[in-house]
Amino acid sequence: MLLLCFSMEDERYALEASRVHKVIPRVSMKRIPKAPDWVAGVMRYQGTIVPVIDLCVLSLERKCRQRLSSRIILVNYRADNKEEHLLGLLAEQVNETMRRPGTDFGASGLEMEETPYLGGIAHDREHMVQWIEIDKLLPVKVQELLFQRDQGAAH
Repeated sequence: MLLLCFSMEDERYALEASRVHKVIPRVSMKRIPKAPDWVAGVMRYQGTIVPVIDLCVLSLERKCRQRLSSRIILVNYRADNKEEHLLGLLAEQVNETMRRPGTDFGASGLEMEETPYLGGIAHDREHMVQWIEIDKLLPVKVQELLFQRDQGAAH
């Protein structure tokens, strides 16, 4: 399977590339009042408003740094109600892909309630890489906040 990799601090993470719609440069965003700190805001992409999550705030409790390799990864996110939405993931050092079978990713030995999106871990030549489970990034309350306009548009 093809994976898109990025780093936070000295740790490597991977997303399933088949779930990635597009990787774009960092753009300006509109903040959402009362949203959790890790919701960076919303952006306009091809005429659609897309929510963006700051993966560094979500995982490290600090904002994603302005780097040449910082990107917004647009992913196809499946909400708990099974509807699919475009979601932006702000990440640092988005700079490589790799091929690994999903079976290479084993349990980390720690399952934390606060980080259900952190999946299995695989080893490569020099580092470990941890799988990010896209559909587990957002609690239901945040899904409702971010995707409520989609529900309203259907009426």
